[in-house]
Amino acid sequence: MTFTVLARDPRHGLIGAATASRSLAVGASVIAVDPAVGVAASQAWTNRALRGRLLAAMREGRTAAEAVASVPTWDEGHALRQVAALGWTSPGAARSGDAITPWAGHSTTTDAVFAGNLLTGPEVVEAMSAAWIGSSGDLADRLIEVLRAGEAAGGDARGRQSAAVLVATPADAVLDLRVDDHDDPLAELARLRALSEIPVEVPSVSP
Repeated sequence: MTFTVLARDPRHGLIGAATASRSLAVGASVIAVDPAVGVAASQAWTNRALRGRLLAAMREGRTAAEAVASVPTWDEGHALRQVAALGWTSPGAARSGDAITPWAGHSTTTDAVFAGNLLTGPEVVEAMSAAWIGSSGDLADRLIEVLRAGEAAGGDARGRQSAAVLVATPADAVLDLRVDDHDDPLAELARLRALSEIPVEVPSVSP
């Protein structure tokens, strides 16, 4: 029902997430950030509380992979969940439950995680990964570009309705834009991004 990217830009000290769906107000229910820790997502038959559990586990010192692996112990409905997490340093991780509506799956690269469910096929996640690897520049714009690539490859099998993007430094969330209900949510998200006053780069920092 949703496709999502979590990604970081270590060079400029930024981390973020973006998501798109045929569901209403996807930004309110899927992605979350703790600037000091990283980003997380919970989707499919969404359990919103899992985002906080993932970030809390990472705050306590667990890696994203360790946090994601704990989901079955936290949630008896874990077979219906798809979750992802990415911190500032260690590799990101994702988990797709066995009972999620197909097509569903996930993948990771050095600084990003891609996940989706009820998609037209695996080509959606593959296109998102390729777009991330081939993109450069501002993190917010790259995240939106990744979503555009996923949509162009088929996206949510039901269509489109909402989208959102989050970006943070280690100290604060610097961008939080949401399109809750729109005929072309990614175009509207890109328009809002162009209107935002957030700088395209933050001076290099070590999180």
